[in-house]
Parts: sequence; C-alpha cells; structure tokens
Amino acid sequence: MSARVGIGLIVVGIALLITASAGASVVSVDRSISVQVVDDEDANVAVEPIEAEVPDNAGSETATERANESATDAAPPLGERELLNVTNRLDEEITVTELEVPDGIENTSWQDGDNIGSGETTTLEGTVDCETLEEEPTATVELDGSGVTISQTVGLEVACSSASA
Repeated sequence: MSARVGIGLIVVGIALLITASAGASVVSVDRSISVQVVDDEDANVAVEPIEAEVPDNAGSETATERANESATDAAPPLGERELLNVTNRLDEEITVTELEVPDGIENTSWQDGDNIGSGETTTLEGTVDCETLEEEPTATVELDGSGVTISQTVGLEVACSSASA
C-alpha cells in the first residue's frame, strides 16, 4: 500500500510541475515609456525642407530660349533642385530605407540603402516638373539605425514660376 501512495505522490508531483511551468509562460509587466518631441535643430535626426524655386526661365517657349536664359542666369539646369536636408546627429550612421516623393519629382539623388554618416548632413536633389507637381508636395523619408526606425513626412518648399504653373 505504501508503494501505491508513493507512486500516487510522484504522479501528483509531476502533474504539479507541469502545470506550474506552463502557468509561468505568460508574464505581464506594466512599463511606462516617455517620448519627447523636439524641434529639428535639436533632434538627433533632422529632416528639413530647402526652399527651392524654379527659375523664371521655366516659362520660356522654346528649348533654345530656356538654354540661353539658363546660361545667362547661371542657374542649375531647368528643374534640378535641392529639396530637403537630413542631418544625422546620432553616434552612428543611419540608412535610408524608404523615400516617397510626389508625381512631378523624379531622378532623386537618394536610393534605398544609402547611408548617412554620424555628424553628416546630406541633401536630397531631384528634377522638378512644374506641370505635374502637386500643389502642396510632400516627401516621406524613412531612416533606420540602432534598431530604431524614423519616418517623417515634410512639406517640400518647391515654388514654380507663375508662367509654368
């Protein structure tokens, strides 16, 4: 009889161990998180638009007129503009993981996978087509570093001359 009691106690002990370990597999912890939003000049990563105006020669009637006016204005080629700056104030490089620009901006200078080194500022350039550009264009930049993803949408300060709009 004592052997039966011993075996019974062993079975009950094993059952308790299995139940106890299964019960401890789910844990809930309440932790608070604090996020502080700062202005771009104080941010670890700043995404800032550059005021970029397409020169008046955008309204010229022929390619020859535009070429002559561009040569005398000493302006960049028609439509090529600096659009925004990204400043990396982190202690390590960050990677551009996604860039979305509106219709009317093409041939951007960044590609997914481009890196921005610690302490560097890099400029996004692109070709602006005022005929197809949205009235209030925005760009969304997604950056990744240290296991943190930063996604920011900024309004682009692109102005087209009244003759081309």
